[in-house]
Amino acid sequence: MKVFPILILATLFSTSTSYAAGFDCSKAKSPTEKTICNTTSLSDLDEILVLSFNKAVAGSADAKALKTAQQTWLKTREACASNGACITKAYTSRLSELINLVAKNQQSVATTSSNPPAKSATSTQQTANTPSVPTPSPKPAGKTLTGTIIGYECGDNCYLTVKDEQGTEHVALCTAPQCNSWNEVAAMPKSFLKKKVQVSVGRAKQYDGAGNEMGEMDAFDSITFLP
Repeated sequence: MKVFPILILATLFSTSTSYAAGFDCSKAKSPTEKTICNTTSLSDLDEILVLSFNKAVAGSADAKALKTAQQTWLKTREACASNGACITKAYTSRLSELINLVAKNQQSVATTSSNPPAKSATSTQQTANTPSVPTPSPKPAGKTLTGTIIGYECGDNCYLTVKDEQGTEHVALCTAPQCNSWNEVAAMPKSFLKKKVQVSVGRAKQYDGAGNEMGEMDAFDSITFLP
């Protein structure tokens, strides 16, 4: 997957009271932790970082070294105290490192799996990596719909599920700019579930783990979060 410029993450969220950080805000003690818990943008960055770190550890050949590096980074973050700009810089820098590491791990796996010992093994792997996704409701390209995010899952591709105001569920490829950071770590922060959104529906191609085109389907190419 294409690595999304991580600095854009800092502009995706507005600042307000929130408790959606990747750690338990009820146990926040340091000025840094309290600032993160009380700032929506920092809480979301923390949650995305946790997802990125877990994904990086899962694919790392030296998880111990990665965990040690994370502890060192936490000390750097804590040194920011309640300085929001400093905390944001610490997160964006670390996220850039982790997301690039995840991308390299995924590329390595894709390269290995592109030359399988037998055709049947390839079919088995692709089936195992592809999530069970409901058949998307037909929707003409270029249309918009308003609804609520109720699901997100990834296999070879990442899919977002939105339930519209009439109760119909729409499953489409997650291709909007907001999806880039989620797609890199194959996970969406739980704070986005049940968020009310307006999405633009277009079309995009699906690819298997080896990069082969599998056809087109609906895609949410823009997401606007509603109050």
